[in-house]
Amino acid sequence: MQATVIGTGYVGLVTAIGLAENGHEVTCVDLNAERMERLAQGIAPITEEGIEDALRLNRERLTFTTDYPASDLYLIAVGTPERADGSCDLSAVEAVARLIEETSPGASVIVKSTVPPGTTARLQDEHPTLRFAMVPEFLREGTALADNRQPSRLIIGTTDATFAKTVEQLFQTTAPVVVVDPTTAELTKYAANSFLAVKISFINEIARLADAVGADVTEVAHGIGLDPRIGSAFLRAGAGYGGSCFPKDIAALTTLARTHETTLHVIEAADRTNEAQLDYVLAKIRPERGMRVALLGLAFKPGTDDLRDAPALRLAERLEQLGVVVVGYDPAARTLLDQKPTLEEALRGADVAVIMTEWPEMKAVAPELLTRVMQTPRLIDGRNCWQYVDAPAGVAYEAIGRPGKEFSNKR
Repeated sequence: MQATVIGTGYVGLVTAIGLAENGHEVTCVDLNAERMERLAQGIAPITEEGIEDALRLNRERLTFTTDYPASDLYLIAVGTPERADGSCDLSAVEAVARLIEETSPGASVIVKSTVPPGTTARLQDEHPTLRFAMVPEFLREGTALADNRQPSRLIIGTTDATFAKTVEQLFQTTAPVVVVDPTTAELTKYAANSFLAVKISFINEIARLADAVGADVTEVAHGIGLDPRIGSAFLRAGAGYGGSCFPKDIAALTTLARTHETTLHVIEAADRTNEAQLDYVLAKIRPERGMRVALLGLAFKPGTDDLRDAPALRLAERLEQLGVVVVGYDPAARTLLDQKPTLEEALRGADVAVIMTEWPEMKAVAPELLTRVMQTPRLIDGRNCWQYVDAPAGVAYEAIGRPGKEFSNKR
C-alpha cells in the first residue's frame, strides 16, 4: 500500500518505519524542514535503539517532505499537548483533518495521536467525506521499534468492517486484533497507561511503608508479582514516573471525567502518590543550602533522550529552590542544568549522588569512584538498581523501600 504519515515525532516516525518495514511506500509529512532534511539523510531526531539503521535499510520506501500530497490513506500522528487545565490540545489534529478533507476528499484516515474518548467520532461527524479509524499506539520509549515489530495487540477503532480489514492488512501483525468502536479504542489507550501508572504508584506506597517497618520492597514486589493476576511488570519502586504519556494522559482523562461529572478516584490518587514520591526522595537527600547534589540520569527513562516531565528535572527544581547546587549527567539527554560531560565529573565534590535514571552506567557506578571523587560518598538509589548493594565499600547507601546501609569508614 501507499500511506502518508502526518507528523514525524516519536509516534509518527516509528510508525512510518514500521510500515516501510512491512513493504509499504510511506510519505512522511512535517512542517519542520530541517527535520525533514536530516531524516532524508538518515539522521533521526530522537534517541531510540536501532532507529538510524532502520532509516537506512528502508530509505527506498520512505519519503520525507513538508508538502501535503494527495493520498488515499493518511495516518495522523501529530502532538496533543496538555493545556493548562489538564485537557488535550487537539488543534493540530483538527487542522490536519481539515487539510486532508481539502486535499483528498474520500480518503481514509487513521488517527494514531492520543486523543480523548469521543474525538474520532466527532471528527467523523465534522468531515463526512473522510473515513476515520482510531488505532492507538502502545510503544515504549527505548524499545519502540521492537514494540512496533512485535506488538502485544492491535486495537482498531472503527465501525466500518471493510476499513478494519484494510487497517489489519496495513499493519500485518500476528498479535491479537481487537476491533471496537473508535471511542472504546481511545479509552483503551488511556486505560492502559493509567493502569500502569497505578501499579507504579501502588508499589511506591508499599515502598514507603517498607522503609517504615524495615521490609524490602523488592522482595515484596517479587512475591506479589509471581501471582499471574498481578504480574511483575511496573512493580519497581523508585522516584516515580514521568515522560510524555503517563502524566499527560492521566491529566486528560481526569479532566474529561470531570466534564462528564465522573470522578476517577484511583487514578487521581495514583497521580497524587507520584508527586508525593518525589517529595519522599527529596526528604532522603536531607537538602541544605550550599549542598552539592549530583543527579545521575536526567531523561525520564533509559534508552531515550526524552526529558518531558522527567522526575530528575522536577527534583532539580525543588533542590535549587532550597539553595542546593545541582549538577547532572546523562549519556543522551541535554538540559539547561549544570550538566557534566562524564559521570565522574558530575560526582566530583558532590555531597550526595542520586540515581534518577536506570542507565547501565548508573547501575554499574563503582563504589571506589564514589569514595574517590565525592566530598561525602553518599548514594541515594532513586531507581533501586545499583549493582553494589551487597558490597558498597564505604558508601552510605539508601534506596527506596529497602534496608539502608551506613558505614563508619566514609569520609
